[in-house]
Amino acid sequence: MKTSFTSAAVGAICGLLSAWLLLPGLVCGAPLEVGAASVDITPNKTVALWGQFGLRLSTKPDTPLSANAVALKSGEATTTFVSLDLLQLPEVFVKAVRDAVAEKDASIDVETIVLTATHTHTAPVLRPGTPGIPVNPETMSVEETIAFLADKISDGIVAAWKDVAPGKMSYGLDRNSIGFGRRAVYANGSAQMYGNTNRPDFVHLEGMDDDDVGSIFFYDRNDNLKAIAVNVTCPSQVVEGQSAINADFWLPVRENLKARYGDGVVVLGWGGAAGDMSPRPLLHKAANARMRGLRGINEMQELARRIDLSVSQTFEAAEKEKFADPVLKHVAVTLQLPLNKITEAQYREALNAYKNVLAEVEKDPASAGRVAFMARDWHHGVVKRYEQLQKDPGATYPVEIHVVRLGDLVVCSNPFELYCEYGIRIKARSKATQTFILQMSGFGSYLPTARAQAGGSYSAIPQSNLIGPEGGQMLVDKTVEIIDQLWK
Repeated sequence: MKTSFTSAAVGAICGLLSAWLLLPGLVCGAPLEVGAASVDITPNKTVALWGQFGLRLSTKPDTPLSANAVALKSGEATTTFVSLDLLQLPEVFVKAVRDAVAEKDASIDVETIVLTATHTHTAPVLRPGTPGIPVNPETMSVEETIAFLADKISDGIVAAWKDVAPGKMSYGLDRNSIGFGRRAVYANGSAQMYGNTNRPDFVHLEGMDDDDVGSIFFYDRNDNLKAIAVNVTCPSQVVEGQSAINADFWLPVRENLKARYGDGVVVLGWGGAAGDMSPRPLLHKAANARMRGLRGINEMQELARRIDLSVSQTFEAAEKEKFADPVLKHVAVTLQLPLNKITEAQYREALNAYKNVLAEVEKDPASAGRVAFMARDWHHGVVKRYEQLQKDPGATYPVEIHVVRLGDLVVCSNPFELYCEYGIRIKARSKATQTFILQMSGFGSYLPTARAQAGGSYSAIPQSNLIGPEGGQMLVDKTVEIIDQLWK
């Protein structure tokens, strides 16, 4: 059996000096136990798809969807990471999954299950009350979809825990261009998501990129690879406008890595802070298209090629340093973040728009699905929040976050489409050797920066976000505070 020098040496030092204070870099935990499982979660009926304003129905999937889980145990500490080929995860859905797990295996700590969505726009709607979905035996209602998925996903989580056995982990970092800024800024200070850059008044792309490709590798006790978690700052949105279920670029990523390391390897796709990012660059479009043509691949395969390259190069280096007893600590907290403020002008604009779309429904009942969304969730949400803030200026919204220390790395989750800058702030201040940011662990509202709000446009206007820059900085500060505590 191969044993890395670091794992053996640190284990010996901990055994010899257990009664002494150790240097921070030599702190170790109990032996690591690892389990992994992957399950198909593709709906078996027609479902409504989520992620665009118009109603789309998928009668036949283009690709399967999957849930990929890794279960970790070290002493009394446990963590379950689950990556899902879904858009976002409303609270009612997260509860349904945890309840299903608890019913099937009461020994699993459901409060330390970290669910994240890859944010594909070609996945089932999970918000109860979504208008326009046909009511018939061939089409799943939202409630049926949630129950179906919770059953399948909980099966995968239970299977991962049944697979738990002594193991090891390693990790590393590479850099590659996966996600790109998608908000164009113009000379007058305005910004636009997917804005035209071929304009005389185009100035720059807003925000910043994060080219980190972080990888965590999980092994059994004999150094056989069991699972890989890959973290890129990019949503899974190449085929976002299509009308069929599709796992987007994470499917070819998994296929490439399985072809390289074995079909039994479980691959978790983690999206970083990517609320203002896209897998489709706004710049150099012709040059990128030419290179894809020369390589004979499509956009998803190009992203998979880059991720596969970064992960494989990281693996070659990281496998030289495996850890059999890394410290495992998991903190889950619920933050009360302040609601994003609404000006009176924004309120009036939203109220008028709300009235207009209601009138449109009366004129064109066929547009009811799209218009009802615009009325209820888009414009009326702003109206309701303004009225709530008038009654209670300090109104907050509960947000669940997880911070997990695994050896010298840390994994931090949040429920937002979090702008890239917030992820950079956390990484810059983190005590960990490497920091992984996981977005879309919950309801998925955009969380823009103050700069983005000043520029306006979709994702940075009140209709797009429940929490604003004040709450964003609170999220950063609290996450860093928890990281600090985990390193004491």
